This record gives sequence, C-alpha cells and structure tokens, in this order.
Amino acid sequence: MTTVLVAASGSPNSTAGAVVAVVVGAVLVAAVLVSALETVVLPRNAFTRISRATFAVADRVLVHTWRDPKRSAHIRGLYAPVALVSLPLVWMILVILGFSAIFWGIGSGTWTRSLEISGSSVTTLGFAAPAGAARTWVTFIEAIIGLGLVALLISYLPTIYGAYHNREKGLRTIRPFAGTPPSGVALLLTLDRYDALDNGDLWRTASAWLLELDQTHCAFPALAFFPETADGQSWVASVGSLLDAGALLLSTTSIEPQDGGPIPHQGPVLVLASGLSAAVEVARACGLPIDPPRTLLELFADAPTTPPDISVTREEYVDALDRLGSIVQVADEDREAAWLRFATVRAAYDRAIRGLAGVTLAAPAPWTTDRPAVVGRPRLLTNRPITVDWSPPPATD
Repeated sequence: MTTVLVAASGSPNSTAGAVVAVVVGAVLVAAVLVSALETVVLPRNAFTRISRATFAVADRVLVHTWRDPKRSAHIRGLYAPVALVSLPLVWMILVILGFSAIFWGIGSGTWTRSLEISGSSVTTLGFAAPAGAARTWVTFIEAIIGLGLVALLISYLPTIYGAYHNREKGLRTIRPFAGTPPSGVALLLTLDRYDALDNGDLWRTASAWLLELDQTHCAFPALAFFPETADGQSWVASVGSLLDAGALLLSTTSIEPQDGGPIPHQGPVLVLASGLSAAVEVARACGLPIDPPRTLLELFADAPTTPPDISVTREEYVDALDRLGSIVQVADEDREAAWLRFATVRAAYDRAIRGLAGVTLAAPAPWTTDRPAVVGRPRLLTNRPITVDWSPPPATD
C-alpha cells in the first residue's frame, strides 16, 4: 500500500523520508523517557545524556569569572537550580519535537501543522487535533507522556529539596565542632576539649550523614552543585574534615586490636570507613576521573613502602601532630611510619576531595578546598570524564 505524505512545502514525500521521520521521532521520545526514568525513578550514579547536556549548557551560560567575586559567586549559585528546573522543560521540548516528526511522518500535514498538533497534545490543551483514528491514538499517547513527565516533576523536586535540606542539616551539626571553615585538626581539638572525642553518638551521626550523602548525591549528582546556605561553609570541606580527623588518629594507632582489646578510636575509624566510599563515589558520579573506592583493609594490605603523592605535605602533617599533642603522642622515631600510614589513607580520597573542591568552587578550608584541582567544563555531548589538572597546588607562605 502506497502512503501519500505531505511535506512542509505541500509536495508529496517519499515513503523512505516518512519512515526516517517516524523512527527519528520515536528514538527521541524514547531517549527522553529513559532520561526521565533514570533521573527520577531509578537514579544511576551519573548524569544521563540529556541531563549532562542541559547542565553543560547552563554551566557555559552562568559560570564565568567576573571581576566582582560576590557577583560571580551569586551567579554561580544559580547554576545548579537553574539547570535542574530547566531539565523538565528540555524533556517537554524534545517530546514535542519527537512527536512532531512522528505526526509529519504519518501524514498529518505540514511541519508547522505537525508541530501544532504535538504541542496541543503534550500540553493537553486540545486546540489542534489530527484527522483519523490512528493519528488520534498517537495524540493520546503523547498526552499521557506529557502528564507523566509532569507527575515525575512533582515528585522529583521535593525529593531533591529533602536531600538538600538533610545535607545542610548535617553541615550545621558538624560546624560547631569543625569550625568555619571546617578543619580536621580543629574538629579533634574541639572534641577533646569537651571530652567528647570518643562520643559514639556523635560519630554515628556523622557516619549516617556520610552514608546519606553517598546515596543522595550519587543518585542525584546535581545536588553536588547546590550552594551551601551558610557563608564560609562547604559540604566538601566538611566531608574532608571528618576524613582527615579519622586519618590523623588512625595514622598514630592501629586498626588491629591489641591483646584482644577494642580498636582505639572506633568512632573516627567508622566515619573514615564510611566517608572513603562516599567521597569517591560522589566524585565519580559528578564525572571526575577517579578510581573506584577501596576499603581500609585493602589499603593496609597493599601498603606502599614509600608515601604516595598527596596534596598534604609532611610538614603540614607534623605540624598537625604537634598541635594534637594532648590527643596523640608520637615519638620522633615513629613519625615517619605514622606519616606513611596517613599518606596511604589520604591518597584514597585525596583526588576525590580536590576534584569536588574544583567542581563546586567551594570556600577555602585547610587541607581540603584550599587546594582544589583545576576542573574543566562539563561534557556537552560525550560521556567521557571531565578533564582535570591534578598538578600540586602552589605552595603557600
């Protein structure tokens, strides 16, 4: 059976052209559905292609280096919310274009007429309707998809807000102890001053926050780009302060129980074990070229004989030990072994923290966001990792 189709010019189209239009339109609609489902219903530890392109465009429009730092920070803070709100709009536009191609391919008239029918269907306004039962069924399908996208949006935004609220709540819980900006050394000193260094409830709360951060920021990577509500605070620096505190204590002790007794500083070690995976997985979800996370036992099972390269210098580490003299006592002859243990642990999350600091342009904090990696622009069309310059940070006086 020969199908006569009308092109935008009004002249008959070939059957091959119609088939191509229908296939292209169907693929485009399917891509939108997959993107919406993987973003909202079954989140993956990465951006979908459409989400990645949307955030990449928003990054190129909003993220610039302005002469006024406050203006630059303010506009930068709009980047993630604007991109996130634009994503459903992009889905709708692509659905309209996809069904326009389908309507044109099945002979609904010119391209302008097909676009009118598609827009009328997806918005359920009904101001333009095609002729024929088959074309009417296509409008029903498009209307259902449009309503489904609206329903997903209604459920998506509150989920994002809830996860963002819980992240900020965790920051406010840690801030009185880690300070502003947060620091692992300051955290340990404050806890020791209030005789709360081994407070199990506090460390369990911090561990639960890190686990929730791992779940939400991997499922919804856009959360990583949302700015903090308090000036001078950074969720990346707060995570780094918790990890540094655990790494400092672990470097001066042992994770192996001695004489059948308990492992020293179980709370900080628990936080370190949870935070290692959280930092690395969130960084990977944001598109940074980071190796998969490793457990503490794996790190020490393959412990190097020489300290790996990290962004924290040995001098900074020794200075931290001196400041923590009331908490940890390390003899001069044992400091080299302690530095090796610290560098081994720090290397497991060093790039993740530095990469996230570069991605979020976080406020400077000791040992974490004061030495960010130079991170390139988000990829627009490909899913390759973001380019990162891991060169050591410049020395500071």
